[in-house]
This record gives sequence, structure tokens and C-alpha cells, in this order.
Amino acid sequence: MKQKIQFEPALIEKAKHDAELDLVVPVTTPELTRAALKAADHLGTGLNAIVRLIKVQVIPYPLDLTQSPVYIGFLKEQLAHFESELPLAGEIVLARDLHKALLRTIEADSVVVLASHKRPWKTSNERLARALTLAGRKVLLVSGKEKKPCSTFSTVY
Repeated sequence: MKQKIQFEPALIEKAKHDAELDLVVPVTTPELTRAALKAADHLGTGLNAIVRLIKVQVIPYPLDLTQSPVYIGFLKEQLAHFESELPLAGEIVLARDLHKALLRTIEADSVVVLASHKRPWKTSNERLARALTLAGRKVLLVSGKEKKPCSTFSTVY
């Protein structure tokens, strides 16, 4: 049964501590986020896992960090369109830098699941996966195409 996204911080904290496996899916494009959620569902099947869907909204410097250029209700509505077979928690983070915000949000024992299309050049998701790996996080980079198997990112480099 598909799980709907939860936004309450108390429920998210309780679920993170109760779960044995914390799967983190950063929101990228809708197609790639769905592919990453599908891979996270597959990875967490049969385990006591939670999927945390994290949307980092980058705030440009002229604005205060509490002033999102995008209405928070709209961001929540966007996240509400995603579903998972596992318990799903949504988080919206306002920050100046995407990489730093994700590093602060992702715990050391979490597994980050990202999807990317195969290109001759490094995509932004591949660069993000590389940066998170170099920072000591566990990252699983999967194909944006449904038929290709998952591969760990750390073996690419």
C-alpha cells in the first residue's frame, strides 16, 4: 500500500529513531525523484526502513534565510505528489547552499538514494553524489531508466 508523505517534525524524529534504515531521497526533477523513490522502496523492502524526501530550497543572498522565494505551501504540495511503499517523511530545508544543507540534514548512517540519466558528461546528480560520497555519506546512484539495475556510486570513481 502506498504511503502518503508526513510533514510533522515530531513524527519524523520518532520514525527516524524507530527505523533501522534511514533512506534519504533528495528532490531533484519529478522523474528522477520517482526513480530514486522506487529504488529506495526496493532497497528497504522487508527492512524496518523510512524514506525521507528532502527538498532544499536555495535562498538567494539578497533575501533573508526565512524568506523563501517560493511559497512553502506550494513546496509541500509538490512533495505531496510523491508516494512510497515505505513510511515517507517530507522535509523542506531553506538554505544558501544545496550541498551544505544536505550534509547538515543527512546523518552519517543514512543512505542517500539519487537517480541520474546516463550522459557522456557528469550530470548535476552525479556531481552531488560525488560530493556527498567525498563527505563520507553512503550514496546509491541509480539509473533514471526503470529497466537498468542499481549500482553503487562509490564504484564509479
